[in-house]
Amino acid sequence: MTLVIHTVSNYIHYVTERRPALLPLLRSENQLRLLAALLLTSERTWTITELARATGVPQPSVSREVARLRDAGILRVGGSRNNRQVSADVDSVIFPELQSLLLKTVGPKPVLETLLSGLRGIESAFIYGSWARRYEGEAGAPPGDIDLLVVGTPEVDAVYDVAEKASAQFGREVNPTVLTKQEWDASNEGFIEQLHRSPLVSLDLSHSHRSDAVATK
Repeated sequence: MTLVIHTVSNYIHYVTERRPALLPLLRSENQLRLLAALLLTSERTWTITELARATGVPQPSVSREVARLRDAGILRVGGSRNNRQVSADVDSVIFPELQSLLLKTVGPKPVLETLLSGLRGIESAFIYGSWARRYEGEAGAPPGDIDLLVVGTPEVDAVYDVAEKASAQFGREVNPTVLTKQEWDASNEGFIEQLHRSPLVSLDLSHSHRSDAVATK
């Protein structure tokens, strides 16, 4: 439990510090932090204390925001007064759209873009699998592991290091696959052909300019 709380806390802090893209649409940063924690882990039930610890939002503010979001029909709240149990209301009519919006703006895409931006030799990179399908709006169960495809000639160990760091931030396994451009273009093999036909979420690494001056960690 401690690991999950710690990793979600790192993730929400990272998102709100670097990509507060939803703030113009939401009432406050605290609301963004709570919605990201709750709707992107919709299979989980939280206590007020866990939410405060994970998001960095003071506990009294968590209680107030949770009450507002419950009244708006976005959250489910149960348990006793001193031990509230909070989860996303997956039956809410706006749950799919709101989760999709959060997934697109504070999901794994911006984090992986930043972590991969320092690696040389990457020609393109994508998220595929269940996360990509949910990102593209396909209905289904909440995504589990994150499948990462890197095309080019980066150091494979460096890509796996990025995957390990991302796994720690998300609290979910990141599974990397590294292909050369020739392998990726030769789409007549079963797995690669299947990838070409599947939803792919492209990662934008252009903001880094992939400068040789950037040290690979």
